[in-house]
Amino acid sequence: MSVRNLASESWLGSGEAYLRNLRILRYAVGSTIAMAIALGIGWQLSFLTPVLALSFFATPAPRPTLKAGATFVAVIAIACLAGTLLGRYLISYPFVFIPLAGLLLLRLFYAKSGGAPPLLVIWLLIALLVIPLVTMQSPALAELVAAGIVFGAAVTVLTVWLAYGIFPDPVDIPASTTPAAATNAAKAPAIPTKDERLRDSLLSTLVVLPVLVLFYSLELLSSLLILIFIALLSMQPAFAKNFKAGFALIIGNVIGGIAAIVFYNLLVVVPQFYFLIVLTLLAGLVFGTRVFSGKPTAPLYGMAFSTVLLVIGSTTSGEGEAGAKVYTRIIQIMAAVAYVVIAFGLIERIGRRRERATSNA
Repeated sequence: MSVRNLASESWLGSGEAYLRNLRILRYAVGSTIAMAIALGIGWQLSFLTPVLALSFFATPAPRPTLKAGATFVAVIAIACLAGTLLGRYLISYPFVFIPLAGLLLLRLFYAKSGGAPPLLVIWLLIALLVIPLVTMQSPALAELVAAGIVFGAAVTVLTVWLAYGIFPDPVDIPASTTPAAATNAAKAPAIPTKDERLRDSLLSTLVVLPVLVLFYSLELLSSLLILIFIALLSMQPAFAKNFKAGFALIIGNVIGGIAAIVFYNLLVVVPQFYFLIVLTLLAGLVFGTRVFSGKPTAPLYGMAFSTVLLVIGSTTSGEGEAGAKVYTRIIQIMAAVAYVVIAFGLIERIGRRRERATSNA
């Protein structure tokens, strides 16, 4: 039975409160379903699926159509095939691989700044960054990773459909009635020009490409999460324009890191799969309440919950000492955050100095 059938009981309230509570429940339940599937099956890079699905639940966007979902998975599959071929045939030629990878990064960032679906761009970035590097260790493992990415994209779409099926948006309450929607509408950025798109795309590429070169040169395959997280964060070049945005990013991930430590220690007390699911649902409700509060601090809690899911998902799946991995993952994420904030800031400052020097000349 869907939420719409229970609306007459007013158990979610009415008007703005109804829509807000509906989205909180969808946010929490959807992320919990994705977490349960990811950790229950445990394919390659499965821990990324709930994090990426969460980015859809945090927006007021409607449920994707069947055609849109199928197209999404098909594009990811093509990107994974391209990443596999790139790794198989070009990974041994650095003077070909690195420039080509840079051009692909630039093209993806340019597409994102032009309105391409962020979730699609994220999956494409992961496919084109991770698969070639894994090929350096094992071509067979790279193929498993490629298959895992495609499977993860399909699970993301199915999870979104399922969550929207359980908690569908009411047709008689427009999305614009919520405080969060009003806030977002008031702060909606202007459509960027081609020059602005190119500038932001170059900025993001300059942040990611040196890290890719470092991982490629030193074969740092055990720390690929840092590269993935830097790629995700680099999609927001606004960090370079506003110090507060970078500081907020750090604060959000610190909150998430602390919450992940608490989450893990509770899980140590009751090391059962069902308890992990219950904790994920409770965390989703706590953070979701703040994400949809309409307050200026709302995005901080979205970042924090993403960090929780990423840390717990990547440490409770696979083999190894989970306790040590929790702190390792938190350190890796914080290193990625610090690098992105500092890199954007330095590049922007250098650019401003050059502009002042040119204008003075």
